[in-house]
Amino acid sequence: MNRPAATAPLAVLLVEDVPVQMMAAAGALRDAGMRVTEAPTVEAATTALADDPDLRVLVADIDLGGEPLTGLTLAKAVAARWPDVSVLIVSGIVTPEPDALPAAARFLRKPFEPESLAEAVRGLVEARNAGRLAPDGSEIG
Repeated sequence: MNRPAATAPLAVLLVEDVPVQMMAAAGALRDAGMRVTEAPTVEAATTALADDPDLRVLVADIDLGGEPLTGLTLAKAVAARWPDVSVLIVSGIVTPEPDALPAAARFLRKPFEPESLAEAVRGLVEARNAGRLAPDGSEIG
């Protein structure tokens, strides 16, 4: 008897330098059935992306303490080098101007409920897969 192939969980790279926030966000995404790779630094994030071609979403905090680069800089580099990776920027400190985000990236303000993070990631991926994502991250009719 042939069974349908199981779908692999959505692979998400989470870049956050505050351990408690990393743990909470990673837990929310895992509880939503996603596979999460954690990276506390820009270097760890780029290594993870180079090593894991299954990563489909980058969730990056803008403010990465002690880092010479911000999560926004990382997001722009990821959009250029790994264009198949969807980008969600998060911050409780800064709200970036829409033109500061990479093309088709979205922004989620902290603090957020765990379900809101999972919904934002799913919505981003669904819109991208359906070809409904405008360069500013908004959905096209």
